[in-house]
Amino acid sequence: MTGSVNESMLVQKMLSTIRKYDMFGPGEKVLVAVSGGPDSMALLHALWTTREQLSIGVCAFHLDHMFRGEESRQDAEAVRSYCASLGVQLVAESYDVPAFAEEAKLSPEEAARLVRYRLAAAAAASLRCTSIALAHHRDDNLETIVMRFLRGSGLRGLTGIRPVREHKSHTWSGKVTRPLLQCSRQEIESYCRQEGIKFRIDRTNLSDQYVRNRVRLDLIPRLLEYNPNLSETVTNMSAFMADENDFIDGLAGQLLDSHSRFADGVLEVELDALAQAHPSLARRAILLAIEKIRGERTDIYSTHVEDVLDLIRTDNRSGSLSLPGGAIVRKRYGVVEFTLASMLASLKVPKYKKTIAVPGFTVVPYTSSVIVADVFPIEELGDRHKSGDRSVAYMDYDVVRDGLAVRNRRDGDRFRPLGMKGTKKLKEFFIDNKIKQEIRDKIPLVVYGRDREQIAWIGELRLAESVKVTRKTRNVLRLSLEPMLG
Repeated sequence: MTGSVNESMLVQKMLSTIRKYDMFGPGEKVLVAVSGGPDSMALLHALWTTREQLSIGVCAFHLDHMFRGEESRQDAEAVRSYCASLGVQLVAESYDVPAFAEEAKLSPEEAARLVRYRLAAAAAASLRCTSIALAHHRDDNLETIVMRFLRGSGLRGLTGIRPVREHKSHTWSGKVTRPLLQCSRQEIESYCRQEGIKFRIDRTNLSDQYVRNRVRLDLIPRLLEYNPNLSETVTNMSAFMADENDFIDGLAGQLLDSHSRFADGVLEVELDALAQAHPSLARRAILLAIEKIRGERTDIYSTHVEDVLDLIRTDNRSGSLSLPGGAIVRKRYGVVEFTLASMLASLKVPKYKKTIAVPGFTVVPYTSSVIVADVFPIEELGDRHKSGDRSVAYMDYDVVRDGLAVRNRRDGDRFRPLGMKGTKKLKEFFIDNKIKQEIRDKIPLVVYGRDREQIAWIGELRLAESVKVTRKTRNVLRLSLEPMLG
């Protein structure tokens, strides 16, 4: 550390934020997501510089999204070189995000976020990190809030970027933190100059093709003419809103817990419970319901929520709405149903078979789900396979490693359910488990073997006896079926 005033200001703000939100504790290991830009390079340096003071370990993660060809590869090389100069362990990945976005029918931004978070979580798990640190700063928070305001966001959207959020998945659970959230872009760039930190510039951030860039480069400078301290003002405001948002979230969650049920991809909420609730509580319950069936709330704005409220309040006994992301809301028989259009489609799903990436994640055709796969030694399993969570399966990797794929059902399918001595027709299994006829073609079957026809797992329903973890197992394959945008 040079001890300069500006550097001290950034480090002091970072340390204050870390302590205020209890981001890291002594002995923890932090994975810093590093793009190569000034923000993440400054964060890596600042955490590395203060690692002994904080009693933490520091390592890094970089993802080449393959959006910008040679420039992306140069970004990766710059990050590798800088991490090597600091002696920081780096996990560097590359992933064809443009191809994934096209396959999954997602925007480039949505696809990049999904890939980035899932691969960062996998890296955090492999390095035994307790936290992932992101380099969002105060001006990022201002941009986010202004954009959400322009789109008609409600209270939750105006809380902005959270300093800390809990991440829970089958791959990794821990904290996602933003230590620089109280620092400005100017302070970060000054810190980089004074510490001699070389960084990369993503030219797409300067293009007026993207709304966020126009907000940052055109609108916000105009707003600053009215309030030069706008960034700090909005950050303080968003912190107050976050507390109120959490309070309403809790009440809405209780309402749904008491007055809803979820089965076969449909969330049914009692109509009277929503109609009689305070409007603010009803709106939040609607948002939580949409989030449950979609995995997230992207592109759901106040106008959509008001449309659902109008549907609830109307005297008509039935009705339906289509919302962004394939969400469907139906009012009938005294309940409000939240589901996805894919769950209601009457057309038969075409037959498909697709290789599962191990490790990695695979889009399940004709659904809004992905299969996330990873392999680890038996010594790390513990009792996780006994959790009873039907969205995840643990199996002997050496048994299934040949020909692992996902497909939907075929005539004559049979398998040996876990715990049974003999085989059973898949059709009979569906009947016994009361699986509706119209969704059977949509249930993913994980298969293996040279012919890729032996059923290993009926997604979220039952594992096959033949692939279970035993005393002879050396390597465990974990497969989890997760919402694409969760």
